[in-house]
Formats: sequence, structure tokens, C-alpha cells
Amino acid sequence: MNMKWPKLLFAVCAALALGGCTLVFSPEEGAPMSSEFNPTGQVVVAHYFTWFKTPDVGGSWKNWDWKGNGPQHDPEKFLSSGRRDIASVFYPLIGPYDSSRPEVIEYHMLSAKAAGIDGFLLDWYGIPSDEDKYMPVLLDTAKNIGFKIGICFEDKAMFGYHYNARTREEAVQNAIANLDHILATHAQHPAYLRVDGLPVVVNFSWTEPTDSVQAQGFSAAEYTHILSEVRRKNPVHFIHDFHCHTKESYWDAVDNVYPWLDVNGECLDRFYATIQQRKTDGKIPYLTSLVYAGFDNTGVWGWGDGPFVTPREDGRFYERSWEKALSNDIRLVQIATWNDFGEGAVIEPTVEFKYQYLQLTARYAAKLKGIPPAGEEALLIPLKIYEARLVIAQRDPESRAPLNAKLDSAIVSFRRGQYTEAEELLRTIRNE
Repeated sequence: MNMKWPKLLFAVCAALALGGCTLVFSPEEGAPMSSEFNPTGQVVVAHYFTWFKTPDVGGSWKNWDWKGNGPQHDPEKFLSSGRRDIASVFYPLIGPYDSSRPEVIEYHMLSAKAAGIDGFLLDWYGIPSDEDKYMPVLLDTAKNIGFKIGICFEDKAMFGYHYNARTREEAVQNAIANLDHILATHAQHPAYLRVDGLPVVVNFSWTEPTDSVQAQGFSAAEYTHILSEVRRKNPVHFIHDFHCHTKESYWDAVDNVYPWLDVNGECLDRFYATIQQRKTDGKIPYLTSLVYAGFDNTGVWGWGDGPFVTPREDGRFYERSWEKALSNDIRLVQIATWNDFGEGAVIEPTVEFKYQYLQLTARYAAKLKGIPPAGEEALLIPLKIYEARLVIAQRDPESRAPLNAKLDSAIVSFRRGQYTEAEELLRTIRNE
């Protein structure tokens, strides 16, 4: 009995400028992806978001809709294009998804791995959050496919969201407890992101700190105290963000600093000059930076305050971002982001640009690491694995196990760069 293969797969493949769905790639034509993480070499990670929900899985729409100031978006409605009306200027190639689905998580990691990305940095909102609940499946999936997961720690989540800090000291204690939790639980997993043996936590904080609890960002002095307390129990390599609009300096309070999206021009030059000097002076172990493809939060109307747009320039903006990083001997590159659709800062495959940004990522990640990139055809395989998982999930329980085992074997071949073998396994699954 043949499986009914989803039409979406073939429609997507036909639209790609990669030669259709039949892979002609052989392992000799490109470098195999490493199945193991190299903790002493160059590292590429992408910021990752798990805050998307759909009614069929999560019970309602979340972060695909927009009901604030500006144009409203309701995914229950369909546009003339046949797509759902989501709160984004871009549309995921697999359609609006629920972040909790294991098939989606696996598809994202495999797609990122094909592009030379070593891991995801999960945007994390505290112990009570959904993000924390998703960490076990993220880490276990990452382990299975030779990927890594780290955490991006949000200052503001220690003041609000699941907490209601009445004083800055309460927020500081929340930060200590939450970092203790990350390091004592998630960072013990073999798939947690480590560099030079130390678990990595990066930070995002947009707010200039003041003495008021309403200023939901920690000062350098507060971080000095927080990290001192945390290190009583567990080691950590803590990387703070650098913004052009904040006066507070975190260079001496943390282990490393990276530039966020608002840093360009003279501010970015100042960042690189500072980090280069600190590396020369032995104050930091390596250089880290951030690259991004563009920004467009029109879908959420600038979170109600009016949109802000950094044009993509058909990939040229992303290329310049990478070239700037590579010219500064960067060891750890962060990509912002894999899938922040609300802000349009995505490199995940979309209907609009297909695999363009994964192809660019693969090229620059390989250049950073001094290795040949995997062939473009490798980028198609994760989508086929994703579609196969969905089809197998509809089969009777008895037949699922052997089919999923074949898919697992295809993933092993994929990790080794044996793309022809992976495609052949997928073809046999299709015919069962």
C-alpha cells in the first residue's frame, strides 16, 4: 500500500531554483556536515523562538496574530494568495506552525545544520515559561542530530512576564535563581552549547538600567553581583549584548560582549575596536559578533508603535553583515534570527525567498570555518524528512516504528553528508 505523499512537498520543490526534488548530489561534490560539535573551533549559532502556537496543537493562535495598534492580523482568515493572514511580512515555507511539534523542531535543526549552523540560542523567559518546558525536547532532539542548544537570557523576564518584581533586588534574586536553574539542569545535558568547556548563556536587554524597577535591565554592577553568586555553584560563560543607545558599559562585568541589531556605522566600528583591544589585552578569550539579514516588524506594527524596516537588499545586507564579522577574526557568530517572524528578521526558509538565506549562511559559515560548504541540494532533505514524519504520524501505530526507524537512518546519512543514501531511504519510505 503506497503512502499518500503531501502535495506541498512537490509544490515547494517545483518552485525552488535548485533543480527540483530529485537530488543528483554525491558526497564527493561537497563537504559532509560534521556529526560532532567542535568546542575549540569557530561556531555559528542562530537565535531561536518557540513562542508560536496553532489551535490544532496549542489550543489557540499565538504570535501569528496581531490585535494591537496598526493593521490587524487574524490567521483564521485567508488572503487572496491562499495564505493565512499572519502577523509577518514573510510566510514560513511549511506554513504557520506550532513550536511544540517535534516534527517542526527536527525540521528546523536539520535545516540549520545543512546551512552550517551549529546550534540555536533559545530566547528564554524564565523557569515558569513554555520556553523552559520545551528545553528537554530541544536538547534531546539536538543530541540525536549532532546539534547544540544554548539560552538567550532576557533581563526583562526577571522583572515581569511570569514574575512581578517589586524592587530591583527582587529582580536580581530572580536572575540568580533562574541562571542557577539553567546551569544546574539544562547545561548538564550533552547537547547544551559549550565553548572551551563552559556552558554559554547570552543576554538580551534593550533597556537602559536606572534605580527604578520600571527600567527592566540590569546594570553592570548588578550583573557583577548576579554572576558572582551564580558562579558559587556552577561555571558559566556569560555574553552580554552591546547597544548603541545605552550608556552603561558591561565589558568589565561579563565574560564577553556582542553587538545587537541597532549597532551600525560608527557604533559597530567602536564595538569592533574595543573587542579587538580587549582580546589583545587578554581580557576576553575570543571575539564574538552578530549578523542579520534585515528587519521588518510591519506585521506587528512595531509592537504597536509603528513599523521599523531595515531592507534586505536581496541578500546584500546579510552579505555585508557577514563580511564585516569575518574581517574581524570572529570565532562565535550569532545570527539574528532563525525565526522571529514578527520582526521579519528570519533566515528560516520562507515562501518569499525560499532557501536564499540558508545558501548564503552555508557559504559564509564554511568560509568562517575554513571548510567547503555542503551542496545546495542538501538543503532540500530536511523538508522531505519533515513531510515524511507528518505522513507517518497518520499511519497506524504498528507501522510507525519501522518507518520512523528508516527516517532516523536517513538522518544519520544526512549528518554524514551521504545525501544520495538519505534520499534513497526517503524514496523507499515513500513507496511503503
